[in-house]
Amino acid sequence: MNILIAGGAGYIGSHICVELLESGHDVVVIDDFSNSKPEVLDSIYKITGKHVKFYEFNVLDEEKTEAVFK
Repeated sequence: MNILIAGGAGYIGSHICVELLESGHDVVVIDDFSNSKPEVLDSIYKITGKHVKFYEFNVLDEEKTEAVFK
């Protein structure tokens, strides 16, 4: 299953990403790093051995968010 995590590079979001990846799901992250750091995505990979599909923008940008779903 593909699961979208808004704020996936933040503290809570990154932990959710790890759990979902370890459960066999594919994870898509949208984050603008306003309250997180890009290095977190590397940490998710180091823990799980899996990459997340990543988009850097604010999820409130409706046009960009809709494009992710297409």
